[in-house]
Amino acid sequence: MTNIKWPDSLPQVLILDGLNAKKQNSVVRTEMDAGPAKQRRRYTVSQKDFKGSIVVTESQRRILEAFYDSVLGGGVLRFVMKDPQTLMPGEFRFKEHYDEDSLDGNWRITMTLEKMNA
Repeated sequence: MTNIKWPDSLPQVLILDGLNAKKQNSVVRTEMDAGPAKQRRRYTVSQKDFKGSIVVTESQRRILEAFYDSVLGGGVLRFVMKDPQTLMPGEFRFKEHYDEDSLDGNWRITMTLEKMNA
């Protein structure tokens, strides 16, 4: 597991209201000329995607931006944070760049995270 930790100064878990969790498909399906399709596992462990948000202040938004750009190399490195479902530490990475929406002087940051080895 990586030694990069989610910043303590940011909310420690994605907001559960509206949280979406989905296991990635680990099955390869091959259609046959006749009869039922064949299926097999592509790999033994599949990742789980979490889409959710956190609400942060402007200074926290800047901390997240610096963490994403500098520490995570533009979002490519893994980091440890609490799993939104179990609240236990897990290894995550950003699946895509996060979205920022202004919210009454604060910011709602919506992100899709990929939990590794779910």
